Amino acid sequence: MSLAGPHSDPLTRHTANAGSQDAMKSSEVWLRDYETAKQLADDTLAMIQERNIKFPHGGQEASRVTAGARKKLGSLGTLIDNMRGDVESASSDSISEQERVRRRDLISALRSRREQMLATLKRDGRSANRAALMEEGRAPAPGRETMSTADLDNSGLLQLQQDTMARQDNELEDLERSVNSTKHIALTVNEELDLHHRLLEDLDEDVEVTHSRMRAAQKKLKHVMRRAGNCRSMCVMIALMVALAVVIIIAFKLASLFH
Repeated sequence: MSLAGPHSDPLTRHTANAGSQDAMKSSEVWLRDYETAKQLADDTLAMIQERNIKFPHGGQEASRVTAGARKKLGSLGTLIDNMRGDVESASSDSISEQERVRRRDLISALRSRREQMLATLKRDGRSANRAALMEEGRAPAPGRETMSTADLDNSGLLQLQQDTMARQDNELEDLERSVNSTKHIALTVNEELDLHHRLLEDLDEDVEVTHSRMRAAQKKLKHVMRRAGNCRSMCVMIALMVALAVVIIIAFKLASLFH
């Protein structure tokens, strides 16, 4: 009889080694994804900073760089979600609880950087739109005085600019109210159309029910008319038979009188 010790089972050692290798491989893949995500965040931040330095006043090139940064942030968001799913789905045999918490912190830091960069792009986009509106509101020939600015000093020009911005803000608010009103009207029209559609469906059902009842009534009427026709024929036959009997009786009586 042989004794089986912890070092005498090759299958057990092979299974343990395979599990350890899988866990190590999974950890290497996750760390590689984290480095890729970190590099992607650094590249995106560099793009935003370069755009702000080279194109402080916006323009087509700035819009192109912004679109590239948004695309990178979208890829970063997908990668962060995948990394988060890998951490949450990993078994306790693969990573320790302390390592799981550490990876969650790393993912949270990456997500915070991504949200900050998204907020920066959104804020810069609003500033670019305001600058475009200001460009549209400027005089066609830059550098020339206009009737509204000819007699103004620096404070007057500043006040005029603030008034123009306030007027544009009011116009944007009016436009927003008009859009919301149009939206409400469209929703109301849609509700009315849905109501009319339901009414038409109900009317169609009522017409179908009425048509079915009319068909049933026509069938009953035909049956009644058929029975009435049979009764009329029977009455005529009985009347003829009675008349024939009366004629025969009269004929017999006349014959007896002549004899």
